[in-house]
Amino acid sequence: MKQRLRAILAAVALPLVVAGMFLGVRPAAAASLTRVTNFGTNPTNLNMYLYVPDRVAARPALLVLVHYCSGSASAIFNGNGHDYVTAADRYGYIIVVPEATRSGSCFDVSTPAALKRDGGSDSTGIMAMVAYTRQRYNVDPARIVVSGFSSGA
Repeated sequence: MKQRLRAILAAVALPLVVAGMFLGVRPAAAASLTRVTNFGTNPTNLNMYLYVPDRVAARPALLVLVHYCSGSASAIFNGNGHDYVTAADRYGYIIVVPEATRSGSCFDVSTPAALKRDGGSDSTGIMAMVAYTRQRYNVDPARIVVSGFSSGA
């Protein structure tokens, strides 16, 4: 009787154990655009988004991908900038995507504060994003580039 009971319990428990093993296994998380806060000096309250591919080069390049007026980080990342994301996955470089938060979602590109190093405008926040990323990902300082798309302004 005890042997029969053990056999029945084993028959019931084995599928539950196997199912539990498969439920506990999750697929590897794919790289995604992630918001970063507290990245440093940010006088104009920009949002910072970071894309780190699953396989990062030993001394990765860094691309700062700037959105157009009335755009957003996700719009440029998933739209015109998508080929940059595909290339980052292939070559192992990192992408920082700043996002303007002021009305109109435009970056300040013309005031004296924006045109001066550490002037206190959007450029100061973007430089803090670059410094944050360089420190955490061993970015090659000779391979930091900026690209973006304009809305025609």
